[in-house]
Amino acid sequence: MIKITTDSTADLNEIFLTRNIISFPLTVILGDKSYNDGLDIKPQDIYDYVAKTSILPKTAARNEEEYGEFFDKLTADGSSVIHFSISSGISSSCDHAQAAADARKNIYVVDSKSLSTGTGLLAMYAADLRDADNMTAQEIYEKCQARVPFVQASFVVDRMEYLYKGGRCTGLESFFATALKIKPSLLLRDGKITVGPKYMGNMLKSISKYCNNIIDTYHNVDKTRVFVTYTEGTAPEVIEKAKSIVRERINPAVILQTTAGSVITSHCGAGTLGILYINDAE
Repeated sequence: MIKITTDSTADLNEIFLTRNIISFPLTVILGDKSYNDGLDIKPQDIYDYVAKTSILPKTAARNEEEYGEFFDKLTADGSSVIHFSISSGISSSCDHAQAAADARKNIYVVDSKSLSTGTGLLAMYAADLRDADNMTAQEIYEKCQARVPFVQASFVVDRMEYLYKGGRCTGLESFFATALKIKPSLLLRDGKITVGPKYMGNMLKSISKYCNNIIDTYHNVDKTRVFVTYTEGTAPEVIEKAKSIVRERINPAVILQTTAGSVITSHCGAGTLGILYINDAE
């Protein structure tokens, strides 16, 4: 049997249940308290904490021993495991998972070089291959590794507060962006979060510009599935606008609408939305 696992930062808990993908919770730290991501902390808890303290939460990797225990339980019946980790450029989780895998057999760790549903795209692709039941774990691992560079993961941020608190912009930049209604985008580049193009106007107009720009730039879209992923507090009309553009411009087999978890929430705050897909169609 081949078992597929991800860090909880893949933001797909409900979908994973239907695809038999197992999520391993990372740690979210609010002050002196630690929580299991996706289990005993919700985005609203993060919003409330930041509003009260003006301090962003921290996310912490699980250690090698914890990954080892997780893998041991899954392989006790002789199964192989393919684990998809949040980018090593964002968290040490991947290094710890790889160290645990190196000490064991039949465990394959994929550094997604992404986060949120960018990681989830790779895990779901692995599930597609597994469910076809004609490949070994090694073969699935190699096919997934080959697609890592083609994951398009990006978001538009409605409010500057979290970027400022996280050191991704200065106070002056935050002030003028807010005053001029400038919405920055965040892109995953070489496994790290970088600031991308900025869009002027309200969030509805900015999302339209962002979606069209991303699709124009990354136009070799694998139409199997496209994610529209957003943080809590995103206006319904903004979500529908993004879905409408994806449907019109890409027309994928399925558009998956998902709520982002602790990592994107911690970096970006409420009202953030992104479209994510694999950009390697010929």
